[in-house]
Amino acid sequence: MSVNIQVTNSVGKILPVSANRITQEILAASEGKLSVTAQIPITDVTAVWHAGDLTIPNMRLPWFLDSQCGANHSMPLIIFLDQNFSASYAIGLTNGIDDSQFSCKLNQEACCYEVTIRIVIDPETTPFEIFFDESKRPMTGVLDDYRRKIMPELPAFPAAAWDPVYCTWYAVHAALTETYLKRNAEEAAGLGFGTFIVDDGWCFDEAKRVTPKTLPEWYRDIGDWDYSRNKLPELKKVVEHAQHLGLNYMFWVSPFFVGKRSALNDKVSLFRTGYDGGQRTYDPADAAANEITMNAIFDIFKSMELDGLKIDFIDIIHPDVDQPLCRNIKRYLETLIGKMREFKPDALIEFRQKYATPVNAGLATAFRAGDVPFDYMENFSRCVQLRLILGDNIPVHADPVYFNSQESCEAVGRHLIASLAGVPMLSMELSTISVEHKQVIRNYIDFYNRHRELLNHGHWEFDMRNGFPAAAICRNADECIIILTDDAMLERNLKNCPAHGTVLNMSANPIRFAGKTFDAQGNDCGNNSIPSGGRGEF
Repeated sequence: MSVNIQVTNSVGKILPVSANRITQEILAASEGKLSVTAQIPITDVTAVWHAGDLTIPNMRLPWFLDSQCGANHSMPLIIFLDQNFSASYAIGLTNGIDDSQFSCKLNQEACCYEVTIRIVIDPETTPFEIFFDESKRPMTGVLDDYRRKIMPELPAFPAAAWDPVYCTWYAVHAALTETYLKRNAEEAAGLGFGTFIVDDGWCFDEAKRVTPKTLPEWYRDIGDWDYSRNKLPELKKVVEHAQHLGLNYMFWVSPFFVGKRSALNDKVSLFRTGYDGGQRTYDPADAAANEITMNAIFDIFKSMELDGLKIDFIDIIHPDVDQPLCRNIKRYLETLIGKMREFKPDALIEFRQKYATPVNAGLATAFRAGDVPFDYMENFSRCVQLRLILGDNIPVHADPVYFNSQESCEAVGRHLIASLAGVPMLSMELSTISVEHKQVIRNYIDFYNRHRELLNHGHWEFDMRNGFPAAAICRNADECIIILTDDAMLERNLKNCPAHGTVLNMSANPIRFAGKTFDAQGNDCGNNSIPSGGRGEF
């Protein structure tokens, strides 16, 4: 190994390390923290990747990079990439639970990155490895090796984890009504969706939308986790109505939020933040507060006979090597989700992107891209980022498709194609969108449902160009699906494909093609060109 890696304890004593293993003896000598330092040569390095980024990194070298990692935020690995998106070097830790901090500083004189990794050593910490790779190979191979050390066995997921999802958030925010929920559940079920998420807004009386006026106090009533009797008096019947349509039903929760007008605000004394958005965050080390919120969340899950929960803002309490809380947060999640699964073994759990990591793969059943309304290119990139982090056979979910009602059918087709890099999700008022747009949605939800086995259990590969995925390819032995964002990349990505497959055109231009072609609505084009937002079959 050409790179020297040094380990010191919290008082600066150098600790001898063999084969990059942090043994029980080293843990005992840590004095509560370890520091790992290395100088990574800047040779054939043009970008830096880490899981804390929501999207694929640009081809640039930052002067400084700081990343906090732990059970509720990111994962402790940094990869230094060449221009072909192969890994020149990778360094990290296989302990993804404890609070850690990565610091990379570009030393121009020494032609290297000075990397320092600090990690908290808890009494519960078990031996782990310093992961290092300089094998100069595609980053997917490096990530596969790293992931296997954290997740040696693939978790099992309920069948519903792969169902396309309707979410209320972008469509209506907190202006929820029972009429809206029933109407859109019926529409969503008719279009082939399998899960319905009632996002933020079910647990307070105000019917409001996110605006510059409402946002500063948005979460002021959050924290008690009981439904609004004024706004949604018959909510249990609404849930039952949707379930009778064949939909799985989920509510949004954010366990550590304490709104200033909530009853919880007077019951909690330990906080980690001041008020922001009308709420503050309580300290997850507070066992009494944990019991209050966990009981309230479980009670609504049980009493409403829900199929699952979207558990949000777990990452709002950042890992902190000086005030570590990651183990407390993980313990909370394990306890809450354990109770839910005792009541309903196939309960659905959605985690958001920043805590969608291999260390949490056994807790959630869906790992969803971060918020990107209108931005289908970024939605696609975030799904690719999640697939890099989590690997194959994990339920990556797209952020909800949301578009302007004046968009062309071709543009709406690109939105839906982007969502096929994950399990598709949508958030539109379905009763008021145009017939033409609804046909685009129906076309691609039908396409997803016909190809869900391949899309969810095939092998994904990515063709990166200058910091963006020009193509994503999902294949098995018999067929493949190619999503193209660059219309010039077809021939390159058809190489080594099975005899049968589909090309989805997410680019803004038509693509010359020899097989059958269809537009965004699924109409046969009858020519040798795949229109933007359409597909070709071979």
